Amino acid sequence: MNELMSYASPLLAGGVALIVMLIGLVWVSLRRAMVRQADYFRQQLRNADKEQQKVSKQMLEVRSVVIGLGKTVNDQQDIIKHLNDRLKELENADTDARLYSRASKMVKLGADLNELIEECELPKAEAELMMSLQNKLQGKEAIPPLSSHPEGKTRVVPNRPPVRKQSR
Repeated sequence: MNELMSYASPLLAGGVALIVMLIGLVWVSLRRAMVRQADYFRQQLRNADKEQQKVSKQMLEVRSVVIGLGKTVNDQQDIIKHLNDRLKELENADTDARLYSRASKMVKLGADLNELIEECELPKAEAELMMSLQNKLQGKEAIPPLSSHPEGKTRVVPNRPPVRKQSR
């Protein structure tokens, strides 16, 4: 038994040493794996920080564009309001033109002087002028030729021979 004990002690010591070495190797390999994983996570964190900064810059750009568009929309709304106001002004100011247009149509349809005065609320002189103009346009009255200059000067009409068109 002594002999067995003499052999068992070195074997036992060798087995314990082997187990300690295996535990040490496992510990070293786990440590390396943990360091690699920590490095990987640090790299992922850096990438995420860079991406977050990039997105923040894009958000600032989008915000500034939206503010600019809002200002443009407000400006356009002001212009539209101004144009609507101006359109209302023109519609209200255009009543005289509508009366003259109506009077012109009435003369074309054969209305007489009194109808123009009553229906279109025109003064007598304007109603007579409308009737005269419409009659001249329809060929019922002759249009007098312009023989004088508007400033009182005589109009000189040069005598030119008729121009012949050249045929090609």
